[in-house]
Amino acid sequence: MDAITTSVEAEDAPVRRGFPPLLPDPAMLWAMFRRRLWLFALIWALVAVGIAARTFHQVPQYSATSTLVITPARSDVVDGVRGVTAPIQPDSAAIETEVQILSSPALAGRVADALHLERYPMFGGQAGAMLQDEGASTEPGTHPLARALASHMTIQRVGLSFVIAISATTPDRHLSAAIANEYVKEYIDQQSSSKNAATHAISGELQGKLDDMEKKVVAADSAVQAYKIQHNLMSTEGSTMAEQQVSTLSGQIASAQADLADKTARLATARQQLAHGGGGQDVGATLASGTVSALRTREADTTQRLADLTTRYGELHPDVQKTRKELADIRSQIQHEIDRIISNLSAERNASASRLASLQGSQAGAKGSLTSNNSAMVGLQELERKAEAARSVYLAFLNRSKETVSQEGIAQPDAKVDSLSRVPVLPSSPNIPLAILFALVGGPVAGMFGIALAEYLDGKVRTKQDVEHKLRVRYVGGVPELKSTLGRLRNNQSPQDYLVDHPMSAFAEAFRGLRAALMQRGRQMPSVIAVTSALPREGKSTTSICLARTMVSSGSRTVLVDCDIRRRSVSEALLPRDWSGLLDYLAGTKTLEQAVFKDPKSDLRILGSTVAPDYARDLFADRGVEKVLDELREHFEVSVLDTAPVLGIAETRAIAAAADSTLVLARWRRTSMKAADAAVEMLLGANAHLRGLALTMVDIRRYASTGYQDVYSYHKKFKGYYQN
Repeated sequence: MDAITTSVEAEDAPVRRGFPPLLPDPAMLWAMFRRRLWLFALIWALVAVGIAARTFHQVPQYSATSTLVITPARSDVVDGVRGVTAPIQPDSAAIETEVQILSSPALAGRVADALHLERYPMFGGQAGAMLQDEGASTEPGTHPLARALASHMTIQRVGLSFVIAISATTPDRHLSAAIANEYVKEYIDQQSSSKNAATHAISGELQGKLDDMEKKVVAADSAVQAYKIQHNLMSTEGSTMAEQQVSTLSGQIASAQADLADKTARLATARQQLAHGGGGQDVGATLASGTVSALRTREADTTQRLADLTTRYGELHPDVQKTRKELADIRSQIQHEIDRIISNLSAERNASASRLASLQGSQAGAKGSLTSNNSAMVGLQELERKAEAARSVYLAFLNRSKETVSQEGIAQPDAKVDSLSRVPVLPSSPNIPLAILFALVGGPVAGMFGIALAEYLDGKVRTKQDVEHKLRVRYVGGVPELKSTLGRLRNNQSPQDYLVDHPMSAFAEAFRGLRAALMQRGRQMPSVIAVTSALPREGKSTTSICLARTMVSSGSRTVLVDCDIRRRSVSEALLPRDWSGLLDYLAGTKTLEQAVFKDPKSDLRILGSTVAPDYARDLFADRGVEKVLDELREHFEVSVLDTAPVLGIAETRAIAAAADSTLVLARWRRTSMKAADAAVEMLLGANAHLRGLALTMVDIRRYASTGYQDVYSYHKKFKGYYQN
């Protein structure tokens, strides 16, 4: 008997069946319920225990409710005078704001103080009294019992009305009524006191502002007077000191300019005469110099003496040489004196220029002072405007202060009491009949919901029904996990080797059943079988090897082609290192007979490569898929193609479309339904001849717990048929 369930039609038919019926299959629902029965019972028990524990451990609680109405008051209690605090506006946002105020810790603290809640056991008893003593100096908003009291309160608006319901729930019915009524009283008192306090605070703040404004007015007037004194603007009639100073400096500048022009002309004339030659003999200042005149007299005498000596003794006589040197020395002294005189003329001219510049600077300063006086008038006007503005603000604050003082002590609250609570008679909780009803109804509902949620979140391919009803493809079998078929036996062999060494095992029988399901395809026997999966690591390569060896054991000439050239799992498991038969065959450098490798454990031929290709093209880029498969059909009865995962590799679709039959594998309880469905849709879109889907790595011990009537549900009854 085959160890695999098959679903095989005698004739070829569309792979995908019609959509599932609108109503679920009762048998499937029952199997689902039976499979998750422990979860259903656990959830029901937890719900029942939880409800019971909550019900019987609850202390009876009494609820009391008081109501108040928000009534917006007029803002002008005194006619013609604006109120300091704005009234509540008649809209939903304002009412919700008052609900939040009623729920505040400050109001809860005032109620706790008024009722001395620290004396009640639910609020701490003696411990609560100690907390009250320790926090006696704190503000109401930080009252130690405020948070505890708030947990017993429910404050909400009644519908869309202006009515607010205040409910208190405690184990003491008298205390519940007292708390609800005290909340109403404290809220109204708080509104009145807060309005009066706000008016008083604003009045005091305005008085302080008035004092500041008065000081600012006085300071502004003082600033105006100080500015006038600082800028000499007290009297501007007639001529100012700045104007007189400008007039005096103008006369001095004219005189200095004339003196500078004279000295500049003398210096220029002297430099011109020097430039025309003559050594400065004709410069006027030189002619007036006594030193130069004396030196010229000596020069004339020496020149005469030199002429006499030269005539008498000749050029080489010592006296002639001595006289010539003396003449040169005199002429040098004359030139030095002329240079000194020219330098003196230049110094005098520079001094005149400096004096003129100084006078002009003084004149500019005087003019600046005159301009500053005119500009200071602009600043004075600005200060006067600021003083007037400060005076206007002061008068406005003074008027507002008078209005605020008239409002003190007459502010009215914006709410009134609608109804006060009576002492409740019956407790509001717990409701025992309702708790029992919840346990009887809610437990099963929660259990069913838990089952549905568990099934929905599972989302994995698990059973034959998942394949046929959800994926709508044929179920061609389940490949068991080798370890699950061995029971307590130990094994260290790989699955493909175990299949050869134990041909009568349950594991080997599973692949014979898978072979039968694949080879029975109507009247035509498939020659090329493509094996693929949606995702990596779903047992595809191991299944391909085991299926190919099973084909060989049945007497068929079989070749196993490793088309997953990226991972090369089949090649790495069966071929020697550096074997490139498939690449050489596709490149045309080897024939098919030369490219295949014989399996040492069987008559299987393997066409693969342990060497990665050194180009980024498709596997069958040089030789078409159809051409390769046609040649495989000529030499072998069965060709098993181990392809790459179809979702990630586009080349797989072309190989599957060219194959006679395509087998999709999904790992049991690991492959998601969405991934498997996408793979099937992709293969059908490529016009592949989809034979069906098989589950891999099935734990047959756990598979029986699914509740579906499959062969693995009766696995234990066939132990005598297998030899592991």
